[in-house]
Amino acid sequence: MQPVKIMIVEDDPQQAALLQDMLLEQDYEITGIAGTLPEALKLFYTQPPDLVVIDVYLHGKRDGITFATQINESGDMQKPFIFLTSAADRTTFEAARLTTPFSYLLKPFNELELQYAMELAIERSAGADTGQFTATAEKHTVLIHDFFFVKNGNTLAKIMLDDILYIEVEGKYCKIVAGKEKYLVQQPLKLLLERLPEQQFIRVHRNFMVNIRSVMKLNLQENEIVLSGGQSILYSRRYLDSFLHLFDVLK
Repeated sequence: MQPVKIMIVEDDPQQAALLQDMLLEQDYEITGIAGTLPEALKLFYTQPPDLVVIDVYLHGKRDGITFATQINESGDMQKPFIFLTSAADRTTFEAARLTTPFSYLLKPFNELELQYAMELAIERSAGADTGQFTATAEKHTVLIHDFFFVKNGNTLAKIMLDDILYIEVEGKYCKIVAGKEKYLVQQPLKLLLERLPEQQFIRVHRNFMVNIRSVMKLNLQENEIVLSGGQSILYSRRYLDSFLHLFDVLK
């Protein structure tokens, strides 16, 4: 699992250190801290984060809003962001709202408020409803582009789609196997298949979906697929033609 990468834009060293400690406690990874607009731009492009936490005012100017505006205009580099500010006036809020932040926190805030703001920002950026991939009351995942966000207790971790070996139906849940890790999500296999890249993930059995990049060998006699992690799963012949269609088969 890869931790979610967070960039901090905060001009007050004490506030920045406190924020960093809170985020590290929640198992996020900090890509860096910037205290000025130029520093923020340089850090953003040299060490791209998954999410940015931005103080609205930097050295008395609304440079946080300026930075957010530039994030929004960065094309494929665009990232979700959260605003922090001690300014409770309506004017500041309206100016910040124009940049469409994923959350907005007034200082001072506590660790739980920050945690909820982070989770909401991640879920909103995924275009998913809260808890859409809920596995239990304590665990859920949200798909964004080429990775999953997985929540387990107070931890949000990132799982690359390329790391997923296969997905298996397990009762009313689906089990996602990624390397040595396993996660249960309360979603039908059909819905997961619709949300995953069709050229990378394919159904091979009514109970199994595989990442074709993890396939190492196909045993046509035993109806068995051997994966890069050493696991073997069964395939159904009704799915064989569509499965083989994705590969170059030399005879």
